[in-house]
Amino acid sequence: MDHEEIVVPENARAVCGKELPPVNPETADGSILLFYQYVEDPIWTKAEHKAALKKVIEIGTKYNITGRGRVAREGLNCTLTGKPNDIRSFCYGLREWNDVFNDTDFKITDGVAADKMFKALSIRKTNELVAYGLAGDKAPSLKKFAGEHLEADDYHKAMQDPDAVIIDVRNAYESNIGHFQPPEGGAKLIDPKMRNSIEFPKWLNSDETQKQLTGKKVLMYCTGGIRCERATALLNQMSTVSEQLKPQGVYHCRGGIERYVKTYPSGGFWKGKNYLFDKRMEQTPDVKDDAAVEKDISSKCCLCRANFTVYRNQFKCSRSLCGVPVIVCTACTTAAVGKSASLMCELCREGYKAPSEVPNLVAMKRAAEKMVGDNPTASEQHPLSKKPKVYYKDRIFLRRVPLTATFTKIKKSLGEDKVRELVWLVDKESGAFYGSCVVLLSSPSDVKQIVDRSLSQGGFKVDKKRIKVAEVFQKDDDEIFNHSSPQKEYPPIGAAMLNTQ
Repeated sequence: MDHEEIVVPENARAVCGKELPPVNPETADGSILLFYQYVEDPIWTKAEHKAALKKVIEIGTKYNITGRGRVAREGLNCTLTGKPNDIRSFCYGLREWNDVFNDTDFKITDGVAADKMFKALSIRKTNELVAYGLAGDKAPSLKKFAGEHLEADDYHKAMQDPDAVIIDVRNAYESNIGHFQPPEGGAKLIDPKMRNSIEFPKWLNSDETQKQLTGKKVLMYCTGGIRCERATALLNQMSTVSEQLKPQGVYHCRGGIERYVKTYPSGGFWKGKNYLFDKRMEQTPDVKDDAAVEKDISSKCCLCRANFTVYRNQFKCSRSLCGVPVIVCTACTTAAVGKSASLMCELCREGYKAPSEVPNLVAMKRAAEKMVGDNPTASEQHPLSKKPKVYYKDRIFLRRVPLTATFTKIKKSLGEDKVRELVWLVDKESGAFYGSCVVLLSSPSDVKQIVDRSLSQGGFKVDKKRIKVAEVFQKDDDEIFNHSSPQKEYPPIGAAMLNTQ
């Protein structure tokens, strides 16, 4: 890069379980919200699926939210618009309804013009959040096989690794107007050349693909992260049962391109435009001028072949069984209406045919889960990913703890005689409690008893909210308990919240 790179590290951080970013009083118009949340172990029942659809519409209507969403038994995926405060109220409403949304990375963009807002709210009941053809028994377990999240600044560093490959898991027409371009001597970019997501399992199953991935650190990316969740899980599941597919760790960019270009407003390794499925149509780095963005893109009008970078008027490829969006420049718009049979996407123009062999996804899933059992996820087993975990014998980690919790309430829930001390975990920037804490217990047997009971139907609750319990693995120089300090009864509010009161 021949310019000084601008980096905004706070924009790389997910907001899971945290206070949402405050509204800038100088921001006009509305806001747009992108988010997804998978539900697993178990997925929603048919009745819960129906109830979830009703509830999301109810919360959206309450706060005058507009936009589009998909509700499946495996979770929720939405692109929504509304007034800045209403968007945030909607997010908090989801958290209040179901604490699974405390794990959701809500990506909010303020200052969206009125003409870029959706006019109505449409939430559809579907079988799958992303059309990979991986619903139900075919869906790879995210708990056991999902790739490791890398925040945008860490993903940026990973792209400089010559032993890494980068996979754009979006459709080819999206990549056509923008993609990551790793630095010289860094990772290798791989384009699966997909017309639609359902081709991804076939592409991953091909011998050519597996040769490119074996022995490499695999970095995936997509618009906002949802497509990478299942894609990384499928790769890890497939590599578990395949002798010829052995990547050295599987990762993806948390928050996708959306978070990356906000973290690197001058572009970073991103080139071109991020294709969007809302009325904005595209996203570009904030401080990169339009001429520089256009220079990065080599896409062409499908008729006259002049350089052009804009998808408009919903023109589609005319070739049989294709029908993907195509680019038609302003000068060719009238001709395109009259010659729709001559419109052709870039893949059809080069005569590209996607791999056709479909793996036996159900059998593969059963075999992989049998091999993995209760072991850590496939990504965690690779030497380039994480060190083996060694757990403390005297403490536990609590998450999804309500903001109304106190030390006394947690002692009462876990057992008065079991809890010695507690440390409230806070956001490094705001100093505010975000719903997690570490509890020091009296004995190793207490750890086992509490962890085992947390997995039972009743579990543990604080103020009627069920909390999640996990063991705490050791880190170097990570002793957080200061026995000389008095125990704090209440979680810290944080400077940011004090300034608003």
